[in-house]
Amino acid sequence: MTRNTLALIVVFSLIPLGPLAIDIFLPSMPEMQNAFGATEAEMRLTIPFYVYALGVAQLFGGPVSDRWGRLASAMLGLGAYVAASLVAAVAPDLIWLYAARILQGLGASFTMVTAFAWVRDNFEGDEAGKWLSYMSGLTGSVPMIAPVIGGVLAGIWGWQASFVMMALAGALILVAAPFALTGERTTKVAELDAERLSCNLRSLMSSRSFLIYSLANTTTFGALMAYVSIAPEVAMTRGGMDEMTFAFTLGGIGLLQMVFSFAAPIVVARIGARRTVLTGLAMSVAGGTGLMFINEMETSVFFAFAALGGGGFSLMIGISTGLTLQPFPNCAGLAASVGGFLRMFGGAAIATFVGLTDLTGPQMLALALLTSLLPMVLMLFNAGFRAAVSNA
Repeated sequence: MTRNTLALIVVFSLIPLGPLAIDIFLPSMPEMQNAFGATEAEMRLTIPFYVYALGVAQLFGGPVSDRWGRLASAMLGLGAYVAASLVAAVAPDLIWLYAARILQGLGASFTMVTAFAWVRDNFEGDEAGKWLSYMSGLTGSVPMIAPVIGGVLAGIWGWQASFVMMALAGALILVAAPFALTGERTTKVAELDAERLSCNLRSLMSSRSFLIYSLANTTTFGALMAYVSIAPEVAMTRGGMDEMTFAFTLGGIGLLQMVFSFAAPIVVARIGARRTVLTGLAMSVAGGTGLMFINEMETSVFFAFAALGGGGFSLMIGISTGLTLQPFPNCAGLAASVGGFLRMFGGAAIATFVGLTDLTGPQMLALALLTSLLPMVLMLFNAGFRAAVSNA
């Protein structure tokens, strides 16, 4: 096995750690609620707290990765992720659990920035978008597998087993990373003084395409976070599903997301990157529109429309992320970190906001999905987007 092959394996292994920390313990949430004496709202906070940390830390993960190298950011992230997972497994109360989830988010953030920046280091343009879509496909496979594994582990050893497994997964990658990733900074960044870099925060935030595609990522990710926060309550508390039925339902939707992610490069080849992003946004809006007209007892219909929105997210997220990074080849880490911050923090804010309303579960998810109307409209009325589409 060549070093490049090993590096690709390690980089791809970094990606699932983030969604794993969201999906694997979802079937255990009712058990955790009883163990900690928490309300449904208090238990739902374990997800946005994690995602807020995931977003904020990307502002630091990108510069660290650009300055000290991909290996340094990977090792820092993996160390924090392993430690936090072990703390969560032995947390005596909700405060400790929340703290562990925040630290876990910080660690996962560094691993995600490392992976995205590594792809931008080694691939350009549509090729980078293709690999990012494959990464999204891998991410989409986590909701398919993780809840089933988590449900089995919880049934045998209790809810703590899921966090122990996360620690073991992070530890294995931590051991492999030094053999695969170099400790050097990327050549482009190492050769350029910070003041001579072709982009900085101001140039990122003044780029219309960066802002529009980041907003597309934010709204679709926010809907996904709302879905995973709401689904246990809709399915198990209101709908009466048992843990394994719920886990396999999530797994089926995860399989669909994976299919859409791996189909994204094919769709791009046929209709272009920008139209692919627009199609994903339209699927999210359609899912939200459908959810507006059902009640919270129609569990199967809820999951059908949620799957439509989730498919839209998976179809466009890798392509959209590639389009945010494309204009900034000399500071991929910074662009990835700012884009990741906007996606994660903004997405968590959407999920938190809809969770604080008095709406039913389906209505909460409908509201989250319909936020994708904003980037959809901006894309349709953006002159640069129209010109790119007409030339496609």
